[in-house]
Amino acid sequence: MTRSCEEMRDRVKSIVFKPEDRKTLDLTFGPGIAADLVGRTPEALAKAEKEGRLAAPKQLSNGRRYYTLEDLTHIREALGIHAGKAPDEDAVIIAVQNFKGGVGKSTITKHFADYLALHGYRVLVIDCDPQASTTTMFDIQPETLIDDEETLGQFLSPRSTFDNFRQAIRDTAWPTIKIVPSSLGLQDAEWDLTATLREGGQAVREGLQRLRIGISSIVKDYDVILLDPPPAMGFLGLNVMAAATGLLVPVPARQLDYLSTIHFMDTIAENIEVLEANGTPVDYGFIRIVCSAYTPSKPGENDMWKMMQATYANFLLSQPILASEEIKNATQAFRSVYESKPSASHATYQRCRDNLDSVFGEVVQQVRQQWPSKSIAGRAGETVTSAAA
Repeated sequence: MTRSCEEMRDRVKSIVFKPEDRKTLDLTFGPGIAADLVGRTPEALAKAEKEGRLAAPKQLSNGRRYYTLEDLTHIREALGIHAGKAPDEDAVIIAVQNFKGGVGKSTITKHFADYLALHGYRVLVIDCDPQASTTTMFDIQPETLIDDEETLGQFLSPRSTFDNFRQAIRDTAWPTIKIVPSSLGLQDAEWDLTATLREGGQAVREGLQRLRIGISSIVKDYDVILLDPPPAMGFLGLNVMAAATGLLVPVPARQLDYLSTIHFMDTIAENIEVLEANGTPVDYGFIRIVCSAYTPSKPGENDMWKMMQATYANFLLSQPILASEEIKNATQAFRSVYESKPSASHATYQRCRDNLDSVFGEVVQQVRQQWPSKSIAGRAGETVTSAAA
C-alpha cells in the first residue's frame, strides 16, 4: 500500500509540476498590483523607472507591462522599501495552534507564509508535525530526509549530537521563504524528549526549550517565523508553545470544533503552568482566533460565527476565512491560492484572494505591533522624542 501510494503521488506531481518535476513560480504582476505589493503607486514606479532608479518592466508582445516576483524584490531594494522589522529586532514567532485535526492549520500556515512573502517579509516555516503536510506543500518529500542527520528531529532529540539549527533550514520555490521540514524522525524525537522526564530537573527544562534555543540562533534573520505544531500536546507541542511569541488558533464554525476548542484552551492554560513550573515561562504578544472554512449561507455555521463573536470578542479576527473551492483545488495541486491560477471564474478566484488578504492583513497588524520600529506606540514615541529635541 505504501509503495502504491508513493507511486501515485509521484504520478500526480509529474502532472502538476511537469516538466520540471519540481514546483516553480511563474507569478507575474501588472503595474497596479506590483505597486500595491511594494507599497507605492504605479505613478511612483513609472517615475523611478524614467529617472533610471528602476529597470523598465518586462513587456508581452501585446505591449502589456508586467513584473516578476524577483522584480518586486529588486524594486524594494532599489527604493529602500523594507516591510519587516529593524535589523536589531527579533522575528515574531507564530504558532498556528489547535489540537483538533481538519481545522486548516497547515493550509493556513502555507497561505500565510506566501502572503507574507508577496508583501516583502522574510519568512521561516518550521513544520513540527510528523504528518508533514506543510512540508509537502512546499514540495519537499519527508521520506527523502530519513537518512539525513541535519533535520529538526535530530536537533530536538536529546540523544543527538547535531546542534546547528541553521543547517536544518532548506530553500523553497519562494526566494524569501525558507523551511525547516518535518520528517519521520520527529516521532523519535518525541520519544527521546519524553524520556527526559525520568531524569527530571535540568534535563526536562532543556527538553522543553530545545526549539526555543534553536530559533534563538536565527531569530534576527527573519521577520516572521511560522510554527506548524502536531495535533497533540506532547513534548513537541510544549516545545512549540515555549518557542512561540504569538498564537493563531484556527476554529471552524462547527459545533464540535467550537466545543473542542474549549478543551484546547483549558489544556493550553494548564501547559503554560507546566512550562513555568519547569523554568520555561512564556509571554505571548498576541493571541488571535481565526474562523476557518466558513460558509455563511449555511444557517448552522452562521449561528456558530455569531456565537464565536460573542465568546472570543476582541480575540477573534473580524474576518473569517471563507470556504472556497479555489483553496481546495490549490492544495490538491500542492500549492496555495497565491501560487495558482483561477480554477473557476476569475471573479471567484479574486473573491477568495481578497478574503485571505483581509484575514492575513489583520494578523500582520498584530505582528507589526511587536516591533518598536513598526508599532504605533513605537512611532508615537519617536515623534515625541523628535518634538522634544
